[in-house]
Amino acid sequence: MGDLKGHMIPGSMFLLFGVWWAICSIRRYLMYQKANKKYVSTASFGFPCACGRLASLPVEGFFKVALASTGMFGEIICNLPHPSMGIIQHSTMYFFFAMSGVVDIAMYYGTTLPPGTDYIAMALAVGIEGMLFANHLHGRPPLDVHIHKLLVYVIFLQCFSIILESKFQKSMVLTLSRCYLTMLQGTWFWAVGIILYGHDKKNKVWDSNSHEDIMKTTLYFSWHCACLFLFLFCLMMLMSCVYRHVHGPISKNGNGVSMKTLTSRGENGGGAHSNHGEYSILRVRDDEDDEDSDIEYEKPVEKQQMLSP
Repeated sequence: MGDLKGHMIPGSMFLLFGVWWAICSIRRYLMYQKANKKYVSTASFGFPCACGRLASLPVEGFFKVALASTGMFGEIICNLPHPSMGIIQHSTMYFFFAMSGVVDIAMYYGTTLPPGTDYIAMALAVGIEGMLFANHLHGRPPLDVHIHKLLVYVIFLQCFSIILESKFQKSMVLTLSRCYLTMLQGTWFWAVGIILYGHDKKNKVWDSNSHEDIMKTTLYFSWHCACLFLFLFCLMMLMSCVYRHVHGPISKNGNGVSMKTLTSRGENGGGAHSNHGEYSILRVRDDEDDEDSDIEYEKPVEKQQMLSP
């Protein structure tokens, strides 16, 4: 990764997977909303646009193995006969992502593995990547260290998000967080490559020891965050509009609960709401498991609190 190309290739891979996960998860969310079911995430997604046998294959897992293996062997072969320690670290990163793809394929074909192993393999790959980059900065100029630290923050946040998603698979927000952080990692890989290697040495744009340039990179990172958030927002709005146009309206709120269910009451004052001590309990029927209902507690405001100044 000691050049522009070495940052563009992994950046493009992360950006590709982030956009892919976003499209597939939003599509599944809208389909489940239309069918009046709870959204459930998965570590990998099928290939809905494929036809025939290709649609029934774990295409994402195969792509993950192929791309990571290409990066791993490419780093080593292009730097023979004596690859540096940095090259070996990069190859190690690719190896763990290839291993995550192997786990995805194995779980797809019914290998006896504990539930959530695919999430753990993905979190392990991202965590190892973060650890390698965090210990990859010794003796580098301040600007180089700073932009890589920003990347490390994103990587560890992504690892934490994946672990949370493995526990709360009905949360669409956590799935979108994974997509968002993966895309952010991809675009910032590109930014790091351009900042460090995208300019002619004679016509230098960035001063590696300038505090002002360090502040400037932080500002650029913030705009990366904002642009990707807007991209995800627009993507969801666009897909929602297309889905409503093709399949009809979806009268649901963001939590997958009909607004009629939230506002209606039974004839005897019960219905969706009932009193339980000092709390008002909102019971929402779970479509997949009657024993696993979502319950929200809403504490009423006392009169004395309302009248007190």
